[in-house]
This record gives sequence, C-alpha cells and structure tokens, in this order.
Amino acid sequence: MQNTSFKEISYEKHSEFYKEQNPDALLKKHKTFFDVKTVDLWRHTRQLELIKLYCGLYKNSEWLTVGDGGFGSSATYIEMHGGKVISTDLDTSLLKIAAENNLITNFQYANAENLPFEEAKFDFSFCKQSYHHFPRPIIAVYEMLRVSKKAVMLVEPADWLPSPFVLKTLQKLKRKFKQLIGIKNPHHEEGSFEPVGNYIYTISEREIEKLAMGIALPCIAFKRFDDFYYEGVETEMIDKNGPLNKKIKKMLLINTLKRHLGLSSKNNIMCILFKYAPDSNERAILKQNGFNVIDLPKNPYA
Repeated sequence: MQNTSFKEISYEKHSEFYKEQNPDALLKKHKTFFDVKTVDLWRHTRQLELIKLYCGLYKNSEWLTVGDGGFGSSATYIEMHGGKVISTDLDTSLLKIAAENNLITNFQYANAENLPFEEAKFDFSFCKQSYHHFPRPIIAVYEMLRVSKKAVMLVEPADWLPSPFVLKTLQKLKRKFKQLIGIKNPHHEEGSFEPVGNYIYTISEREIEKLAMGIALPCIAFKRFDDFYYEGVETEMIDKNGPLNKKIKKMLLINTLKRHLGLSSKNNIMCILFKYAPDSNERAILKQNGFNVIDLPKNPYA
C-alpha cells in the first residue's frame, strides 16, 4: 500500500511541475529553439541523434514520444525529419500550447505505465531524459514495447556502477579507510533524488540486456556519451565559442582523460531495444555512428 501511495504522489508532483513554470516565457524561447544555434541546442541534438538516424532509415515512420511534456521538443524534432508522431506526458498543458503554436501536430495525455494505445500502433517509442522520473520505469519499458512494432529508444543518465576497475578499487579503499577511522560511509547513491521527489533511476547496458533477455528480444544497441549542463547554455551561441562552450569542451576532454585512466565512464547512454533483427545496412549505420549492436541468444527451452 505504501509503494502504491508513493507512486500516486510521484505522478501528482510531476503533473504539477509545469504549473509552477512561466509558460509564456518558456514558449518564447521554445519557438526558436531549433533555429537559434545555442550551446543548449548542440547538447539536445546530440541526445536526439537516434531520431535523425531512424527517420532517415524508415521514411514516414510513426513514433510515440513518452514524457515529452516540455512543449514536445522530441516530437518537434521527429516531425522536422519527416516522421509522424504523438507526443505524450502526464501533464499536457505545455503540449497544448505547443500544438496551438504549430510546434507539434498531435499530443495526448498518457501515463507511461499504462499507455492508452493498442499493440504495435507505432513503429518506434522514444523516451528522452524522462525514464529516470518514472516510479516504476521497467513497467514503462514493457508498455512502450507493447505499443511499438520495431523498437523502443531510451536516452538517459547512465549508471556509474559498474565502475571501471581502477575507480572501483579506489572507491573501496576510500570507504574502508573511512570505516577504520570511524567516519560514516554514505549510501553510494545518496543524493540521487530530484526536488520533484523522484529517484533518479540511472540505467546501464547490463540492466537493459537482462530486461531484453527476459522477454526474448533479439537485439539491443548502446551508445554512451558525455553531457554537461551549466546555467546560461540556453542563450550562449555555439559559434561564438563563449565561456560555457569552452567549459563544456574542457569537461569533455577531462572526462576522456579520466576514462583512459580507469577513473570515469561516460555519463549518459542511448539504448535501443529491438523487436526485430536489424539488417546489415542498419547495423553498419549504427556502428558508423558509434553504437555497439548486440545480438541476444535465443532461449533453447522456449
């Protein structure tokens, strides 16, 4: 009962989040978001890479975006690249404004855990930076797979566990030292909650692989990437090479060096859960763009 109650509270807090924003100010910025070459646009188009790839591979494909309540930016990008899409969220107030201003065509209220669509209605389901808000995200993946013919795509913060060997070793030594001198060791995920109350549900390749194996999916694909946000990237122009642009590039370089030393891993991940086996052309395109394509073994007892 307690878990059910918290789930409802989580949904309520999420649905109230946009009410606390200034929709007029947000709309003014969003109307030109994909036209003005800001550092923030550069960040977001990197996260929307799968949309551009798959709208190119599958012309006139039909999409569902889940948790796309911020004016339906993922849906806008899909339509820009020739796809058809329904944008969904628990709160449709900003989606309604987006539709009234011709930023998106179709939107609908939808709970990710109980999507109001028939099986295989869409070619693809796409969820960017929303999965980690869901109180029961695995159920949401099952729902997205149910309503998709081809694949589900997630773009989310990546779990830093399992860590690279060197980092893991140093962390163990640090925790052991703290224990020896009587300092309390915090839980390794302490602080992984957002102000709206949700636990930040980071994901890993292994977690998605186990999920896919359990429901007999034939193939999955991953690509990790680094992303850093600093206040002000929304207005700084990418071609001016301003201080925030330089700061992000510096952090990207630092994280690359740390990875070579076994002290870090990329902090975001793109996942594709396929309901079909991609052909050689599709695999080549994915690999050219940095994705690791993994064929999953068939269950010999199924």
